[in-house]
Amino acid sequence: MFEALRPYWYPVALSEEVPADKPFATSLLGERIALYRAGPKVVALRDLCIHRGTPLSLGWVDGDQLVCTYHGWTYGATGACTRIPSLAPGRPIPPKAKVDGFQANEKDGLVWVALDDPKEPIPTWPESEAPGFRRLWTQFHWRANAARAIENVMDFAHFPWVHPGVLGDRSKPVYPDIEVKTTANQIGYVVDDEATNAIRTYTVTLPLTLHMHVARRAGGGDAARNITSLYFIARPIGERETQFYFGLARNFALDQPDEIFAQRNREVTEQDRRIVEAQRPEELPLDLSAELHLRGTDAAQVEYRRALKRLGVAWAGAVDA
Repeated sequence: MFEALRPYWYPVALSEEVPADKPFATSLLGERIALYRAGPKVVALRDLCIHRGTPLSLGWVDGDQLVCTYHGWTYGATGACTRIPSLAPGRPIPPKAKVDGFQANEKDGLVWVALDDPKEPIPTWPESEAPGFRRLWTQFHWRANAARAIENVMDFAHFPWVHPGVLGDRSKPVYPDIEVKTTANQIGYVVDDEATNAIRTYTVTLPLTLHMHVARRAGGGDAARNITSLYFIARPIGERETQFYFGLARNFALDQPDEIFAQRNREVTEQDRRIVEAQRPEELPLDLSAELHLRGTDAAQVEYRRALKRLGVAWAGAVDA
């Protein structure tokens, strides 16, 4: 059921969550993964010892190898078993003594994994390491479909109702129509938001990443120099379980604690979570006739659903024509 989503990069941990001395357990698209550091490199192996099915993440790191805590079987960065302590001297390690490995990389303070050969590079967050910007991450666990989570961020028409006084104004619920531009793997559009006096530029990178560039207007109407860059990635754990990464980079208020901005991220995301977790059907419908859409404000979401369907995405829990 996840075949169409496997050949893409997803974050599976913050870089700081993977220490040098022990493995870290995570999961992606139904796969349990053990991460560990082999020197400067992050390694991702299936979190299951081939011997007796013990999670390798319960073990420890020995140099550039991972040791299973049950019988001491040791695995290298390729997943091949390099040592079986109970094996009699002179007896070779069985050729089948290996676990699956996955491609892993680090970028923007995240550890990324692709379960199959990736069709696209890791998505780009332009302001993540740009001079003059400071980056912070918050992350959240949602009992919700990953595509529902990303579409919620795409949907600016909910701002006055879910985030009144923060991102929207209920006395100004009408937004201008948007022009949606689609390339091979991206959907882009711009919202001139009168309620918050901001210009929001959205770039959705398929299948589950969104970059939002927010420029506040100055008194004269021009975009201000103060830029907020928001970055959202949904890691699908299962069809109805998601780890939601919320990145924020800013080039202003650098003397203020990051916690001020992290707390706002948490408050806004909690307002969204209770809505998205309650949506039915749980999986984002890819049959456009399943829900009603409005011309203008829903244009980007309609294109997103079409794009996911073109990728071959199909939910096991849904029936789409």
